[in-house]
Amino acid sequence: GVQASDAETPFASIDKDQWSKQSEPGCVQLGYGGFNCGMGCCGSPHKHENTNYALNSHRAVISNAMEDYKELYFYGVSGSAGGDVDGISGEDAYKSVCHGFMNAVEMGTLPKCVSNWAGRDYNPLTNNCNTFTSTVLKCVYGFSDAKPHLGVSDLRNVKCPSEKKHDRTELDQCLIPTIDVSVGVSDKDAFSSE
Repeated sequence: GVQASDAETPFASIDKDQWSKQSEPGCVQLGYGGFNCGMGCCGSPHKHENTNYALNSHRAVISNAMEDYKELYFYGVSGSAGGDVDGISGEDAYKSVCHGFMNAVEMGTLPKCVSNWAGRDYNPLTNNCNTFTSTVLKCVYGFSDAKPHLGVSDLRNVKCPSEKKHDRTELDQCLIPTIDVSVGVSDKDAFSSE
């Protein structure tokens, strides 16, 4: 259950006075950048500092980010307020986008989610940090992939892959892979997309 903002206003700016006070490292920072690596998702770091991120931090995944000009936007809520429907965590969003790769280690064979997100696949116009953000927003959470005035670095409209759910219906979304811990990691059948 994801509750999105309305279609006319797909996101809302969050006042800096509100998020700049959030110093608890309870968020997951997702991002993508160009790195000299070819393994899937090696361009999307997922280290301790990314999985324990404070909202008021000005640390960015990409080195050319203008950290002093950081802005935050609200797109919607994942899950339900009463807990009736499970939300999609930042960890699950990473697993979904990185389909089969965790920390640039191949875990199995799954379809890619828009890109393989390898560092060498980075392109400043067609496969960049904004493409990654659009993919997470649209293909994982089901929100709008619209973003505020990012110019030529945000020209690509992402198309989510069609995947079959366990009931064989198709869904235009990057599903969250689950690992069956009763089998070895090297087993290609260790993953399911439920």
